[in-house]
Amino acid sequence: MQRSIKQHVLLGGLVTGIVFALGWFSERYVHRIDVTANQRNTLTSTSVASAKALPGITEIIAVMGPNANARNSVNSLVERYQAHAPNIDLRFLNPDTHPAEVRALEAAPGGELIIRNGTNERRLQAVSERALTGVFRQLASEGNQTVAFITGHEERSPLLTTNSDWGEVTQAMARIGVNLIDYSLVTNPAITDDIDLVVIADPKRTFFPGEIASINDWLQRGGNLLWLQEDDTHALPGTGLQRFADELGLRSLPGRVIDTASQQLVQGSPTFVVLDSFIPHPTTRQLTSPVLLPEAQAFAVTPLAGQETAVLLQTPAASWTEIGALEGEVSFNENSAEVAGPLILGVSIERNINNRNQRIIVIGDADFGASAYLGNGSNLAFIESLFLWLSGNAAALEFVTSPAVDAELSLDNNQIISLSAGYLVVLPLSLIMVAGFTLWRRRSPKETTG
Repeated sequence: MQRSIKQHVLLGGLVTGIVFALGWFSERYVHRIDVTANQRNTLTSTSVASAKALPGITEIIAVMGPNANARNSVNSLVERYQAHAPNIDLRFLNPDTHPAEVRALEAAPGGELIIRNGTNERRLQAVSERALTGVFRQLASEGNQTVAFITGHEERSPLLTTNSDWGEVTQAMARIGVNLIDYSLVTNPAITDDIDLVVIADPKRTFFPGEIASINDWLQRGGNLLWLQEDDTHALPGTGLQRFADELGLRSLPGRVIDTASQQLVQGSPTFVVLDSFIPHPTTRQLTSPVLLPEAQAFAVTPLAGQETAVLLQTPAASWTEIGALEGEVSFNENSAEVAGPLILGVSIERNINNRNQRIIVIGDADFGASAYLGNGSNLAFIESLFLWLSGNAAALEFVTSPAVDAELSLDNNQIISLSAGYLVVLPLSLIMVAGFTLWRRRSPKETTG
C-alpha cells in the first residue's frame, strides 16, 4: 500500500526532529556506562572525593610530544575527574613547538604532568589514577601522611636503594602522598604529633634508655607502629625492645621458618616463605598474588585484655621453625625446640589509648620491602596497604584493587595440550581435507542433463 506524500513528509520531519533532539541532548548531557571487568574505566569514590575537594581552579599542564596515543590516554583519565570537578583544566604543551615555555617550566626531559592549584604545585612522570589522586589529595591539604623510620641501630633505611634497604618503597609511596623519612631519637627525643606512623625496621644494635623512653611515650600517646623484627626480641644482648613485645603479648620463636610448599616455588632458598592465602584483614583483603618473605621469624601470640589481636600472616601446616644448620636434607625434629606449623609471621593489634584508636602491626621479616625483593608478587601492594591502614587512611585502600578477570590467561597442562593439538594438528588437517575435497569436486566430471 502506497504511502501518501503527506505521510512521507510527516515521517521525514519526525526522523529529522529526533536526530536534532538527540544532538541537542548529547551536547548537554553525558551518560557513561562502564561494562569492563572490575570497572576499570570508573574512578573510585576516593578519587571522586579528592577531585571535588580541590579548592578553586586546578591546572594540569601535560608536557609531552605529539604522540596521539599518549595524549589520548592522559586526556581520557583527566576527563573522568572533570566529570565530577569541572574546575580542573587540562592543556598540552609540546616541547618541540614551545621549547622556551618548557624550559621556563623546567619540565623533565621525558615529559611530565605539572599540576597547579593556587600557589601549590606537584609533578608526575608516571600517570595513573592512583598517582593523580594522590597529588589531588596533597593539593587539597588532606591525606598527607608522614612515616618515620627510626634510625641509628643499623635499621633498614628509607633513603638508600641498596638491596637490603627500602629506598624504592619511599619512591613508590611518594607518588600517593605518603612521605617516608628517617628519624633519629637521639636528635629528636620527642616524636612529634605530625608523624602519622613510626617504623622500627629490623634494628641490630641496642637502643639507649632514652630512646626506649621516646618509643614508649609515643605508644602511650596512642601513636601507630609498624615493627619489623627478624631476630629474637628476648635474645641477649638484644635491642632493648623486649619490653614492648611483652606488653603486646608477643614472643619470638627461635629458628628460621621453613615451608615445604614454598620450597617448591623458590628452589635453592629453603628459608623463603611464599604466602598466597591470607586471613581476612583490611591490609590483605585485596591482594591478588603471593607475598614473598625471605628468612621470616615466627611469633607466639598471647591475646591480652584491652587490645584486639588478629593474625595477619600465617604459614600452612607443612612448615616449622628450623633451629639446626641449613645443610643437606632439612626436616622437622619433634624432639627439639622446633615448632610445627601453622606459624604466625605477622599480627595486627588495635587498642584504645588516650581516646585514640591505636594500630600496631608486627611482622617477622623486613626483607619483603627491600629493593632486592620488592618486585615479587604483591609485596609492594602489601606495603602500601600497611602504611595506609596504619596511618588511618582506610579510604585509600580502595586503590589496592584486583586485576581484571580477563587480564591473565591461566591454562593447565591438559588445556595447553588440547589447544596445541587443535591448532597444530586438527585445524591444519581439516583445512587440507577441505582443500582436497574442493579440488576433487572441481576435477570430477559434471553431470549432464538431456
